[in-house]
Amino acid sequence: MRVTLPVCLFAVSCAALTPFTALADEAEVHYRMCLSHKKAGKLADAERECREAIDKRSDHGAAYYTLGTLERQSNRYEEALKSFRKVRELEAKSALGWAGEGSVLLRLNRIDEAVAALRQAVALDPTDLASIGNLGNALRKQGKLDEAISMYQKALEKNPNDPDLLNNLAVALRQQSRNGEAILILQKALAKKPGDPALSGNLAKAFRAEKRYADAIAPYEVAIRGDQKDAGLWFDLAYSYEQTGQKDKALEAYRRHLELIRGKDAKGAEHVQDVIKKLESK
Repeated sequence: MRVTLPVCLFAVSCAALTPFTALADEAEVHYRMCLSHKKAGKLADAERECREAIDKRSDHGAAYYTLGTLERQSNRYEEALKSFRKVRELEAKSALGWAGEGSVLLRLNRIDEAVAALRQAVALDPTDLASIGNLGNALRKQGKLDEAISMYQKALEKNPNDPDLLNNLAVALRQQSRNGEAILILQKALAKKPGDPALSGNLAKAFRAEKRYADAIAPYEVAIRGDQKDAGLWFDLAYSYEQTGQKDKALEAYRRHLELIRGKDAKGAEHVQDVIKKLESK
């Protein structure tokens, strides 16, 4: 994406170069400093150096791309879109601009646009697993589950043990009520990423959908340790306790759920209060 040029670190060594070449070299120095700061986690410094590189050379596609990743990382999505689209203008045959744009549109929940951009990215670079996975996510949100599953499987052919890809595939399978398959995939993912709350929560939901309440309890407990304020997890855990005859634990979990929704969901709170009363009377 960028031309390799002799780097000019000191003014004396630039004396023999033309003004244009010296300016281009200065842009490279700023860009390399940007990458160095980014690697060190100094994101503000990295962004400043990227902007300096662009100021010195307005066609520096790599600097625009890195700037876009920094803006995306700081949740400045509209700015990131502009940077990634500039990459597309400068490098029409590169997948990077489309990939960056698609990832931002996905975060903005502009799903149809995200699908279009990510299709372009994958067409230009069929080996980019991040774009393939993001396209799967966008297609899943679009309701195109078969195609989404195909994308996840394609990515997993090259990276079969990636927990995030496995999780996303399992979510899509669950949406098709293929909970048995989802359970096996999530168990594989958890073997690679033990104790992960998101994976555990999805595994618990798959067990619950299959009415395997006893199996659902342990992963629900792990998921809740990762997010004590998820009212839905507390309700599902309470229901699983109730279905396995653990009355006291069920009541405690229902009460935690009620605390979290009180004042936010009047009908839901009324329903849970009735459930608690009926369970207390047993």
